[in-house]
Amino acid sequence: SQPDVALVAAPPQTGAMGSHSMPISAVARHRLARCADDSPCSPSQRRYSMDATPSTRSPSSPAWSTPLASRPARVAVIAPGGGTGINGAVYAELGQRSDFVLDIVGRSRAPYDIYPECWQHGGPAPNLASFAEDVFRQQLPERSDCMVFGSRGGQVVLPILWELLGDRIPPSVCINGGCAMNLPQQVHWPAGAVTFLLLGGEDYFRGQSAPEQYIAETRRWVPSSNGTTAILYVSEMQHMPQAALLRSVLPIMLNAVRSWKATGRPPREEMRQLLAALNGDGWSGRLLYTRAPGDWAPAVDFSPFQVSRHVTNESDRLAEVSAAMSARAIEVTRQQELRDLFRASIVSTQRSGGAPFASACDRFHAAAQAALAKAATEGSRLTAEAAWSSRARPSLPLASGSMSPSAGAGPPTAHRLGGSFCDAPWSSPQLSLYCDQTPISRALGMGGSMKFNLSNGSRTTTPSPAHWPDFPPELHAHLIAMQAC
Repeated sequence: SQPDVALVAAPPQTGAMGSHSMPISAVARHRLARCADDSPCSPSQRRYSMDATPSTRSPSSPAWSTPLASRPARVAVIAPGGGTGINGAVYAELGQRSDFVLDIVGRSRAPYDIYPECWQHGGPAPNLASFAEDVFRQQLPERSDCMVFGSRGGQVVLPILWELLGDRIPPSVCINGGCAMNLPQQVHWPAGAVTFLLLGGEDYFRGQSAPEQYIAETRRWVPSSNGTTAILYVSEMQHMPQAALLRSVLPIMLNAVRSWKATGRPPREEMRQLLAALNGDGWSGRLLYTRAPGDWAPAVDFSPFQVSRHVTNESDRLAEVSAAMSARAIEVTRQQELRDLFRASIVSTQRSGGAPFASACDRFHAAAQAALAKAATEGSRLTAEAAWSSRARPSLPLASGSMSPSAGAGPPTAHRLGGSFCDAPWSSPQLSLYCDQTPISRALGMGGSMKFNLSNGSRTTTPSPAHWPDFPPELHAHLIAMQAC
């Protein structure tokens, strides 16, 4: 591991707070004044150390402002609450990938790893609040593309960085969703913050709430001014995520928040990959995300047997009402943390690493159950796209494509596409392309039919890149061009 690098106070850049999405509170001004003290700390004054490697990047150019494909993403993991001990192997694997550079910031169970005084079991500095201020003072967020928080780090460190940085906070993944609770301190959730919350159905942060109520409570804390937040609820996840789960979802979530920050559009392609991974490993739960400020897209339910849009029912409405009466946030005590470590260590010894599916036989059984469920609900109805084929084609689990000619087109030419033959008039100036949606793409509103003019590349809809192999190579250039629009 890298040697500890002692924190040395440094003045923030002039004008760094100019992009706040709301007025700076008195508490924030007090924090900024304290962080602006540029006198170096003597060895006796050093309260704690951090394992983050210093960078020469200019704070005036945040790391997340660099184009996505130009370099590996620099990820800062806040160690207190981040599970860097029990899930250390997962973070080590992430750091060895060519597309990520990992910085572990701080240490769990260090003297400063306690709640602030406003919490029931909190204490004076050094604590997590003073730790967050030093993270800001060292300008670590400006040197990071993404940040990962967990448990008490999401409850204390992330809200303070939100208050100090505003919209300049890097896109973040918050494990356990600690920032979306009835916290003892006021939370200034920036309108431009990109945040992906990971919730667990077996997490004691859920308290006595039913799953529907827990999801509704979490969603209620996202301000209507913010349009860049996603929530992933996994029914089987514990407070310390199972290694198999974190290994599968964390890289995709990091890529998702980076893409969201760079493009300003919901990262539906990354969400499709996320749902495919969760469905394939046998996890169940729900995915929610905003399309615009205050506008939530239809939620997506997932399980080993199906992925589909959530159908709102009476329990959802009752959960929304009861969410307004949520209790105060749950603190992580040392005793509870030891219990979690013991439970997580047992799970880590399992052959599956905690994943519901331990063998290919389980996946085969799930696929069979999914086929039976689909047959029971949809019967033997053929889609309009399948009518263009000489025989019916399966719609689960892989996508398939077909093409239909425009009206008045000339003689068709046979093309091999999607496992069957269909006719396509390449001489026509316009084409209507049809791609059978997978259940995941259908739930996210992806795939579908697409119409465009070959002469100018205008489009109405664009299928997911996962569906591109269903189209002939001659059209790939048009698909790539339209995807970039």
